[in-house]
Amino acid sequence: MKAAWIAVVALALTAALGACSKREAGAAATAPSPAVGAGHGPAPTIRRAAPGIAWFKGSLDAAFAQARAEHKPVFLYWGASWCPPCHELKATVFSRPDFIEKSRLLVPVYLDGDDPGAQKWGDVFHVTGYPTVVILRPDRSELERISGGMDLGEYGEVLDLALGDVRPLRDVLASLDSGGASLSRDDCRRLAYDAWDLDEAASQSPHRLALTLDRAAERCPSEARVERARLTIAAAAVEADAEQDRLKAGAWPSALLQGLVRQVYGTLADRDLVQGSADVLEMADDAFFTAAKRSLSARDLERRWLSAMDVIASDGDYAQADRLFAVDGKIEAAKALEPGGAVPKRLAADAEQRIGIVLARASDEPTRAGDVNAAMNILEDLGDLDRAYSIAQHEMQTSKSPYYYMLDLADVEERRGHKDLAIDWLQRAYRESQGAATRFQWGTEYVSGLVRMKPDDDAQIRSAALAVLGELDGPDRIYSRTRVRLEKLDASLRKWNRHGRHAVTIAVLRRRMGRLCAKVPAGAPAHAACVGFLAKA
Repeated sequence: MKAAWIAVVALALTAALGACSKREAGAAATAPSPAVGAGHGPAPTIRRAAPGIAWFKGSLDAAFAQARAEHKPVFLYWGASWCPPCHELKATVFSRPDFIEKSRLLVPVYLDGDDPGAQKWGDVFHVTGYPTVVILRPDRSELERISGGMDLGEYGEVLDLALGDVRPLRDVLASLDSGGASLSRDDCRRLAYDAWDLDEAASQSPHRLALTLDRAAERCPSEARVERARLTIAAAAVEADAEQDRLKAGAWPSALLQGLVRQVYGTLADRDLVQGSADVLEMADDAFFTAAKRSLSARDLERRWLSAMDVIASDGDYAQADRLFAVDGKIEAAKALEPGGAVPKRLAADAEQRIGIVLARASDEPTRAGDVNAAMNILEDLGDLDRAYSIAQHEMQTSKSPYYYMLDLADVEERRGHKDLAIDWLQRAYRESQGAATRFQWGTEYVSGLVRMKPDDDAQIRSAALAVLGELDGPDRIYSRTRVRLEKLDASLRKWNRHGRHAVTIAVLRRRMGRLCAKVPAGAPAHAACVGFLAKA
């Protein structure tokens, strides 16, 4: 399972919502969420996440009450026990003495995605990706959220911004629409480090968000070079995604996107800007490279891009996993820009060597899970399925969440054409997974795999889907990640039944869902997702 650094640290969040992975990293980008009130269902008990930080022990409502009494912001960390980037975050950031010291000025809360009611809180604060950290005022208005993958020394500085007397980020955004006033350096910095690609509120269209980011870059002070570069890179990535269907159809990128791409190209030549923008550069995907090839020389762009990724990959101020992701960034760029998509042998050999060096370290290191996931990214992009399979098998033997790696094994077997073996791994991963939200997520992977690889086996698909829907039979479960997963399962089953050949199974599943929907309060977001499942399919 490809795991990107979607950690979000300090201030007020990708694709398919797989398992805190690079494959899932395309959650809808949007503006910050509005303030929220109290009374959002049973508040889960907060569990201790990492030594050093004095995590609040109690409910989330109680945490906000303490924040009001002490006039402190709330530091909300949302993660999962099986999530490799979460382990990376705790090992590289939450363990830093400067970060621990500054955390005492907030009310730090750890909310595990499998805690009772956690997915409902995820909807409240518009988070779906693990890990996510959001800084909120005691009145629950969001100050900001930013993505990880930064220079490790940046995190303490980012906390300083949250601890200042700052206005909610939505107010900063509103000021961009109200006139031509310049942004302050602090507001510019907050916008530049916000995790635009991890917020599920979806209150803005991607195109409008790209315009907002571009406008913010223009209004940042001239001395805020890194912040301006970060905003421009994010705007280019968001706009490329917004235009990806047009680009796939052969259309030319818009004037806005062409201009943004050229600015990013200029940024790649500046070492300081590259070092300060590593995490947002990772937002670039096939859509970005497609647009870039139609605006620039592919050879020149590739040369600059590889050089920029080398800067990041060799910078010890970044976590090891992030340096490996920079290596993967070289592989992805080569596949997109080289004639025929062939990765040069020297790039592949260098990547394989780096993986060997990193994974030769002790297997009990706290950062290992994140390093392994970054390595798996590279190997899958290189097509080295045998080595990827071997690594996943090895990690499964020592992991506390072995079911995580079973999805990797299933993916490799499917790519090899071994459908029965792939299904066996998916079934086992679902069977051994733990936690309500996690079991539903792994279960949807199993059902979707059956639909893809054994589409004529109605009986097995029906049995598996009924079992997976049963994971939703409990309070406050059809929210956040789980709701998005339900929508993806709905789309998969609709596509499977597009010719009406599986109507009986669809009807059985619809009736099962109907019984679950009867337990969900009408008018709740979860109710709409529930009643819409396979409706008129």
